[in-house]
Amino acid sequence: MEKSNIERFDEITALILSTLYSKFPEPVFLCPKALGLSNEEPTRDETGGVIYTSGWRELSNFIDHSAYWLAEEGYLSQRAGRISSRYTLSAAGLKSMKHVDQPEIGSDTLGEKLRKASSEGAKATTSKLVDQFLAVGASLITKSMGIE
Repeated sequence: MEKSNIERFDEITALILSTLYSKFPEPVFLCPKALGLSNEEPTRDETGGVIYTSGWRELSNFIDHSAYWLAEEGYLSQRAGRISSRYTLSAAGLKSMKHVDQPEIGSDTLGEKLRKASSEGAKATTSKLVDQFLAVGASLITKSMGIE
């Protein structure tokens, strides 16, 4: 059965957040290879242009759309380049990733939990953690705007 866009978004978002958290504050170019989703190397046409498979391009577009949405909503900072953007966690994104949900049962941050769930392929857990990240971040973003 094919995944819904929301399921794909949750999986891709978890990988984006885990990658940016582990590399913070370094700006990262987000592509299937950077997120560990593909080892594909492009071929070149006769003029030297880069050629990727349609599957790689589709996945890359989905990553771009997900990262762009996260940036527009205030979770990521986007640094536009000539050809592509690089991303880092925004202040709200970093605070959300450092959030410890239940300190009485463990000190793992949301970022650490997301990294573990992503690497283990725990899709149900990953989805819940992405929801938690978005909720914590939304609260931080609205507070920074003076809305409570």
